Formats: sequence, C-alpha cells, structure tokens
Amino acid sequence: MQVNPLFSFILKVFLFLPLCYWGWYSLAELVTAIVVLMAEPLLQSLFPALINSIEQTGYLINVIAEVTVSVQGAPNDVVADLPIPINPLIYSYGLPLALALILASPLNFVKTVRNIALSIMVFLLIQVWGISFESLKVLFYQTPPELIGNMKLPGWQFDAIALGYQLGVLILPAVTPIIIWLLFYQDFIAQLMPALRRSAAD
Repeated sequence: MQVNPLFSFILKVFLFLPLCYWGWYSLAELVTAIVVLMAEPLLQSLFPALINSIEQTGYLINVIAEVTVSVQGAPNDVVADLPIPINPLIYSYGLPLALALILASPLNFVKTVRNIALSIMVFLLIQVWGISFESLKVLFYQTPPELIGNMKLPGWQFDAIALGYQLGVLILPAVTPIIIWLLFYQDFIAQLMPALRRSAAD
C-alpha cells in the first residue's frame, strides 16, 4: 500500500515538533546572549542618550534606559536607570516550526544543515528587531516624556515604532517559518501538490 506523501510529511512535522521545541527552549539562554551582543550596540548607536546597556538573566533581558528624575531639594535632575523587561522568546516561537518543517522535508545533509543555519540566523534578526521595537515602544509610548528629556520624535517615527512592534510580536514569528519552507523546498512542495489536490477533492 502506497503511503500518502502529504500525510507522511505532516506526521513527520508533528513528530519533530516536540524535539525542536525542547532544543529551542534548552538553548534559549545561549541564543539570548547572542541576541544581546547584536541588539545592544544597535540600540546604543540609535539612541545613545537613552540606552545604557542590556542585562541578561537566564533567557530574559532588561534593556537599561537612562532617564532624568526630578528630586525635591536637588539643584539638578538625577539620572536614573529604567529597566525595560523583555522576554526574547516571544519573538522566536516560530523557529521550532521552521526546523520541524525542514527536518520533515527530504533529507540532504548539506542542504538541510544550510537551511537550519539560515533559519536560525533569520530568527536571531527577528529577535533583535522585536527587542529594539519593544524597547522603543516602552520608552516613547509608556514612559512620561519628562523622564526621557522631553525627547520628541516626528509623527511618522511614532507610527514606525508602533508598526515595527506589531510586526515583531504578531506577524514575523508566525509567518516566517512558512516563508522559509516555501523558499527552500519549492521542488518538494511541487511533488506534494497532487496529493494535496486529491485530499481537497475527497
């Protein structure tokens, strides 16, 4: 009896998913350290007067912003640290699915390793994107203006921060695994199409 290739592929994806999620969570602290190395200089270069550093605790981080606080009786404002807590994992939850899709596709050692490495790199960039825009959202949307030196941004930059945050938290982690798989395995997808049409007809 011939096994339906579409059913076989879906079964493999579900079998690989738990293993991929386990690896994703187990390596989260290491991956977060890499993301911090990438995000910290970026944020500091974009907003040197606001972003001091990024501190990591496990797989969680605190983006440390410098704010000015008025203290009664003090001649000048006091500079204080404002920690912005962020969970980078909310920007990479799609990575295990991307890896499961790759592992469930036809195995070619060089191609499979390359695709896994590229997928990890893409999600590292998505995490940097998410961390950056979440930090800016907290600073410019949720922090009183007087604490950030009454720094004003043009209206389009406020809109860009909101759009970037929504993309990072809602769209990119969910859609990217499918896009990666569609780009990397077009020939395999073409082979699955007859089985998909038969399933739709049934």
